[in-house]
Amino acid sequence: MTAQPWEAGLARLEGAYAQVADRLNSIDGRFAQIDARFAQVDARFAQVDARFAQIDGRFAQVDGRFAQVDSRFGQIENRMQQQFLWLVGSIFGTWVTTMLAILFHR
Repeated sequence: MTAQPWEAGLARLEGAYAQVADRLNSIDGRFAQIDARFAQVDARFAQVDARFAQIDGRFAQVDGRFAQVDSRFGQIENRMQQQFLWLVGSIFGTWVTTMLAILFHR
């Protein structure tokens, strides 16, 4: 047997391996591009997250202000309840006094 048939077969295999290597290198390049795009997307999501954090901070300020307003309304409500009770007590006292005056007038 001569070495020539083996050489032709090996040459074809080397050519096939070279084509496979080229294809794999191109796939690696594509994956690198995809990774770069994902990095850009991740950076954009980070920006969006930062914006949401700013908005959350603003809502926290607004919530604090609402808490202040709620406490003020609570104080006003307590005052109104006290004043209402005084008003009811005064009306009841006036009514009792009027009824006693009518009953004991004679």
